[in-house]
Amino acid sequence: MSEIDMAVIKPEMMKPYIWLETSDGSIQQVEQEIAMYCPLICQEIIQKGMGSSKSCAICLPQRVSPVTLSLILDYCRFHQVPGRSNKERKSYDEKFIRMDTKRLCELTSAADSLQLKPLVDLTSRALARIIEGKSPEEIREIFHLPDDLTEEEKLEPLKNTTDDPRIRLLNRLYAKKRKELRERERLKNVEVEEEHVDERSVDDLLSFINGNDGDPKEVKTSKNKKKNRRKKEQQQKNSSLKEASEVNKEVNGQSIRHQSAEADRIAETSNSHTEDVFAHREFDDGDIDDGIDPALKEKIDSIVAVADH
Repeated sequence: MSEIDMAVIKPEMMKPYIWLETSDGSIQQVEQEIAMYCPLICQEIIQKGMGSSKSCAICLPQRVSPVTLSLILDYCRFHQVPGRSNKERKSYDEKFIRMDTKRLCELTSAADSLQLKPLVDLTSRALARIIEGKSPEEIREIFHLPDDLTEEEKLEPLKNTTDDPRIRLLNRLYAKKRKELRERERLKNVEVEEEHVDERSVDDLLSFINGNDGDPKEVKTSKNKKKNRRKKEQQQKNSSLKEASEVNKEVNGQSIRHQSAEADRIAETSNSHTEDVFAHREFDDGDIDDGIDPALKEKIDSIVAVADH
């Protein structure tokens, strides 16, 4: 623009500008009249004198990006013009909020941080229409929200300020489901406790208390080995005692038989010797005592002779 043109333009026709810095660090120059439609920016200009230069730009909240700032300025530019009818404003608003859900959520958050209540109300109503009649799962899917609620938290009773019978019925259903959920949890805990029953013996527990906290399986295996070894030693001992007893009986039997045989042999030898003595010894008349009366001797001889006949 030439200097002549600048001289023709009246001062009141020149629009003042202010500088705004968005969350990504970029700085934009916007009309002060439009920007001051946002209460937060208006306070920064009036109370702190900010935005008069690029080096003194107004730092906008983190939730205000260049894209959302452009949309907000468009909204302000239309609504700050006086004399527009309600029909025109309503028609503009309906077209303005025709955007995807993600962009609508970002715009709502940015407008709220700038304290622009009319735009917050407009976008909030649009979001309310989107989630109307949807289940919690569908709402989480629409807004890409994580499902971080527990089953019991999902069944919390709803507030019923208007005493709506449908909400009362729903709360009764939730209460029944919460009871079933707690019962399932109780049974599950009982099963877990039964699975983890301590089957260790008193000796194992005492060993654990004394600091010998080895592997229970190894302790049990070691105990079984010791038990088997003691059992084997006892069996070997009993077997040795039995063998010793049998040997003792056999020795005693052989000793008795030997003694009996020895006695029989001695008796037999004695009898045989006696018989041999008497068998081989011949008595003659010379052996008879010469002191016998001759008359008696004659009588005896006669008797013997008769006996021989």
